Amino acid sequence: MKQLNLSLPNWVDSFLNKQASIIPEPEDQMRFVLALTERNIREETGGPFGSAVFEIESGRLVSVGVNVVVQQNCSAAHAEMMALMLAQKELGHFDLGAAHLPAHRLVTSGKMCTMCLGNVCWSGVKEVFSSAEPEDVESIAGFDEGPTPPDYNAQLENRGINIVPEMLRHEGKAVLQLYVDLGGLVYNPTRKK
Repeated sequence: MKQLNLSLPNWVDSFLNKQASIIPEPEDQMRFVLALTERNIREETGGPFGSAVFEIESGRLVSVGVNVVVQQNCSAAHAEMMALMLAQKELGHFDLGAAHLPAHRLVTSGKMCTMCLGNVCWSGVKEVFSSAEPEDVESIAGFDEGPTPPDYNAQLENRGINIVPEMLRHEGKAVLQLYVDLGGLVYNPTRKK
C-alpha cells in the first residue's frame, strides 16, 4: 500500500455552511472550535478534540480538524494534525509561515499532546490559542497526552510561536466532560508496563 487518505466526517461540510468564513476575534474563534468539537462528540465520529487554522490578520478560516483516530484507523489523525495538514493542502505549501503567505494561527480545544506539539513546531503557524490544559484532558477524559515538556510554552515561544493557553478553559473542560457523560471511547489510556 503506497497511499494514505484521511478525511473529516461528512457532517463537517454542513457545519461549516452555517458558520462565518471570517471570524476576527480570537475568543469567537475558540467558541467556533469548541462548537465543532461538541458536534464531533454528539455525532460520535471521534474524540473530544477540535481545531482550526485562521489567518491572524483577517480572521479568515483556512481549515478545520476534528479527532478521527478511531474512525480513520490512524493514531496520527488528531484534530490539530488534521487541521494543519488540511491547511497546508488548501494553501499548496508545507510551510504555513512561508514569506508569500499571511501569518496563521492554530486554535485548538485542548493544549496539544506530544505529537501535535511537534507538528506545530514544524507547521509554520505563528500563534496557538488553546482551551483545556493537558491535565484537564487526562483527569477529565482519561486520554494520555504523552511526555509533554515542563517548559511547553517556552518551547513554542523559543521557536517564534506565540501561545495563548487556557482561553475559555472552563468551556473547554465542559466539552471534555460531555464526552465522558456520553460514554465516549478513551482509546489510549495511560498504559502500565
